[in-house]
Amino acid sequence: MSSGVGRGGGDRRVVRGAVAVYGAFVRLFPAGFRAAYGAAMVSDFRRLAGDARGVAGVVGVALRCCLEAAWHAPVERLRARRTAARVGRSATAPSGAGGGPGRRGRRGVAGAAVAGLRELRFAVRSLARRPGFALVVVATLALGIGANVAIFAVVNAVLIRPLPYPESERIVTIRHHAPGLSLPELENSDGTIRLYREFARTVEDVALVRGSSRNLVGGERPARVRVLEVSPQFFDVVRTEPRLGRRFLDEDVAPGAPAVAILTHAGWQRHFGGDRRVLGRTVELDGVRAEIVGVMPPGFHYRDPNEMVLVPRDIGPNPQFGAFGTVSIARLAPGVTLDDARREVAALQPRLTELFPEMTPQFFEQARWSVDVMRLRDIVVGDVEAALWIVLGTVAFVLLIACANVANLFLVRAEGRKREVAIRAALGASGSRLAASVLAESVLLGVAGGVVGTALAAAGVRMLVASGAARLPRLHEVGLDGTTLLFAAAVSVLAGLAFGALPLPGLLGAGSGAALREGRAGTGTRARHRTRKLLIAGQVALALVLLTGSGLMLRSFQRLRSVDPGFRAERVLTLGISLGPVADEAAAAATYRRIVDGVAALPGVRAAGATAALPLLVGGAKGSSFSIESRPQADDALPLFTMYGAVTSGHFEAVGIPLLAGRRVERRDDEVAAPVAWVNQEFARRYLDGDAVGERIRLYADDPWLEIVGVVGDVRGFGLDAEVRPMVYLPVTTTVRGTGRELMVLTVRTAGDPLALLPAVRRVVERVAPDAPLTTARTLEQVVSESLKERSFTVVVLGLAAGVALVLGAVGLYGVIGYITSRRTREIGLRIALGARPGQVRAMVLRQGLAVIAVGLGGGLAAALALTPLLRSLLFGISPGDPLTFAAAAAVLAAVGLLATYLPARKASAVEPLEALRVD
Repeated sequence: MSSGVGRGGGDRRVVRGAVAVYGAFVRLFPAGFRAAYGAAMVSDFRRLAGDARGVAGVVGVALRCCLEAAWHAPVERLRARRTAARVGRSATAPSGAGGGPGRRGRRGVAGAAVAGLRELRFAVRSLARRPGFALVVVATLALGIGANVAIFAVVNAVLIRPLPYPESERIVTIRHHAPGLSLPELENSDGTIRLYREFARTVEDVALVRGSSRNLVGGERPARVRVLEVSPQFFDVVRTEPRLGRRFLDEDVAPGAPAVAILTHAGWQRHFGGDRRVLGRTVELDGVRAEIVGVMPPGFHYRDPNEMVLVPRDIGPNPQFGAFGTVSIARLAPGVTLDDARREVAALQPRLTELFPEMTPQFFEQARWSVDVMRLRDIVVGDVEAALWIVLGTVAFVLLIACANVANLFLVRAEGRKREVAIRAALGASGSRLAASVLAESVLLGVAGGVVGTALAAAGVRMLVASGAARLPRLHEVGLDGTTLLFAAAVSVLAGLAFGALPLPGLLGAGSGAALREGRAGTGTRARHRTRKLLIAGQVALALVLLTGSGLMLRSFQRLRSVDPGFRAERVLTLGISLGPVADEAAAAATYRRIVDGVAALPGVRAAGATAALPLLVGGAKGSSFSIESRPQADDALPLFTMYGAVTSGHFEAVGIPLLAGRRVERRDDEVAAPVAWVNQEFARRYLDGDAVGERIRLYADDPWLEIVGVVGDVRGFGLDAEVRPMVYLPVTTTVRGTGRELMVLTVRTAGDPLALLPAVRRVVERVAPDAPLTTARTLEQVVSESLKERSFTVVVLGLAAGVALVLGAVGLYGVIGYITSRRTREIGLRIALGARPGQVRAMVLRQGLAVIAVGLGGGLAAALALTPLLRSLLFGISPGDPLTFAAAAAVLAAVGLLATYLPARKASAVEPLEALRVD
C-alpha cells in the first residue's frame, strides 16, 4: 500500500507532526543503535502513519509506536552499556586472567541481579518507614493508571483488536451515496450486487447480508429474535464454518428450495438449551417452516451479539436496480489494496446504465451518485472512533497530572534524603547505585499503583459492560486481555521511571560535603523550586485543557438535550408487540385495535396507540419513492423520496405529536381500509409548498392513490442531531405494503409512573394475543436517553477527568506553595519581626502562587486552542473555540488556584517571629 497520505490517510500535517514526535522517541535509543536502525524505524513509521485512516488513525499509530519505542529504548541502552563494559574489561584485563569471558559475564549478570534485589529490599524498607507517603503516591497513581487502563481496554476491543474473522482487515463493504435524493448513504440493491459479482476483479466472494427480526416458534418458547439473512458466499468472506452441521449451499437459495436455517451459538444455547440433537429439527420463522442444518461456533456474530438465526437469501434471477437496503461484504483479492478496489468499483458505475437501461446517466448525475469501498472494521466502529481516541487522550492527561503531583512529592522527599545520599556517597556508593536506589523506590510505587489501578479498571470495565452504559460497538468484547495488561505494566513502569528520574540530577549533582553541611535546615536551590513550579504550571495547563474540552462537550450536550424532538417523552410507556406476517391484514389491524382499546381502558391511562415508526427507534420507518397526483414529474426527473410507517388512532395523542391541519387518526381508520394518509410538516413544506391537505400521493405504482387528510408536527425520528425527514403516516388498515405491521410498538401515556402500569399492560396484550412475542418495554424518556448514550459517555468521562484534574491541580498547587512557604518560615519571621504587616506577607506568598497560575493558564489556553478543534465532530450547536467556555474554564481554574494559594499565604501571615527564629 502506498504511504501517500492522499490515499485515504490522515492529514499530511498531522502525519508530519507524528513523524517528528516519533523521531524524538527514536533519539532515546543509543547512538549506535540509531545509526544502524534509526532511519529504517522512522521510514516504517512514516509508512504506517500514511496508511492510517483519518487523524484519529494516525494518532493511534503514533501512540502505539511511541509506547513501543519508550519501552525498548532503556533495554537497548542497558545492553549498550553492558557491551561497552565488557569491551573495557577485556581491553584492560591482564593476559590469562582466570575464569574466561563466559564466567565473568555470568558473574556480572548474577551480581547485577543481587544488587537489584538488594536495592529493591532497601526501597521496601524505606517506604515502610513512611507509609503515609507511600499510600498517597499509590492512591494518586492508581487513579491515573486505572482510568487509562479502563479506557485502553475499551479502545483496544473496539478500535485496535481485529474483527473475529481470519484476515479480517481484507473484508470490505461497498456503500453508495446519493445526496441529490436526500439519501446521503445507501447500502446495496440486488442490481448493484450483480454488478460487482460479474465485473469486479479486485474483490472476491461478494456476499449479501441483511438483518431483520422474526418470530421464532419451535424453541423452548416463542420469541422475537434477530435474524441474519446471508448468501452462501458469506461463509467464504468471513472464513468461518458452522461448528455443527453444514453451511448454506447454492441449492438453498434456488427458487422453491425448502427453507433451512443455521443457529448462532448464542441462539442455540438460549432457545434450544444447547441440545446437540437440534440438527434436523423444524422451527417456524414468521410462520415459515425451516429445518435447522447447522450451528455456528461460539463467539460468532456479524455485528450484533444478539443475532440468533441465519437464513439463506440471495439476489433473484432478474435483479432490479432499486430497493436498496442490503449490505454487501467482500474480501479483497490477494495483493489488492483498498485504493485499488475503490478505483475499480468507481470505474464500474457507468455499467449500471448498461445493466438497467431504465436508469439514465442524467439520473446518476442529478442524484450526485458516488460509491465507496470501506473496511468492515470501519463500518462496525462507526462514528465512535474519534470520541474514543479523545477520551483516551483525556485520561492520559489525568495520568500526566497525577505523575506531576507525585514528582513534586519526590522532589520534596529528595530534600530530606540529601544527607542520606551524601553519606552513602561518602562511604563509596557509586552514582549508578544511588540512582538505582531512588528508581527502585519509584518503580516499586509505580507498579503498586498499577496493580491497584488495574484492579479498579477491571471493576469499572465489568460495570460498563454489564450496564451497557455506553452504546459502543463490540462492547461485549471489552475486557482486560493480555494486551491491556501489558499496557498497564508499561504505563506503571514508565510512570515510575518518569517521576523517579526527576529528582536525580539535584540529588546526585550536589557534592557530599555541601549536602552534609546543609543538613536539615537547607532551603533547597532555586532550580529545585523552579522545577516544582514548572510542574504545577504544567498541571494547571493540562487541567485547563481538560476543563475546556469538558465544558464544550457539556454545553454541546445541553444544547442537544434542549432540541425540541417534536414529541413529549415524559410519562410514556412503550412495548413492542410482534404478530409477524399475517395473511389477513384486517385481522391483524383488529388485533392491534383490541389491544389499544384494552390498554386505553386501564385506570391511569390518558391515551394509547401503536406505531411501526417509533421516534429514535432504528429500523422502524421505511423509505420509498412516491408520486404526487397534482404534480407529475418528467421521465428524467429525480424521484421524490419519503419515509413512511403505520399508526393507529391515539398514537399522536399518546406521544404528543401536534395536529397542524386536517383531522386526526380516527377509530374508523383502524377498522376500515381507507386510502388516506397523514404527512409531517417537512413533507408539506418540501413537496407541497406547505398546503398538503386534499392532495393525493402514491407510494408504489400498483397501489391506490392516498388522500392526505392531515398534517402533523415534525419529529426528529432519526436522532436529535439529525435533520427532519419527510414522513408519511398510514392507518394500520392500509393496503400499502411494508408498513411494518408485523412489529408495532404500543405507546401509552399515563398519569403517573409508566413502568408501574407495565404488568397490567402485559396482561391485556397476553389476553388478546397470547402467542405474540413481546419485545423491550421501556419509557419514551429511556428511548431518548439511549439515543444519546454515545455522547453522554464522552461527556461523563471528560467531566470526571476534568474534575480529577482540577482536584489534583489544586492539591499540587497548595502543596508546593505550602512547602516553599514552610521552607521560608525563618525568613518570614524575620520580616514580621522587622515590621512587615500580615497583609504584606500574604501578598508576597500570593504573588508566588499567582505567577505559577498565570503561566499555567497561558500555556493551557494556547494548548486548548490547538486541541479543541479535534472535538469538532462531537459538538452540536457550538464552536470548538467558544469564548464563553474558555473564559468560564479559566475563571474556575483561577478561582480554585487562588484558594489553594490563599490557604498557605494566610498560614504564613500568622507566623510568630520568636517561633520562626527557633526553627532549625
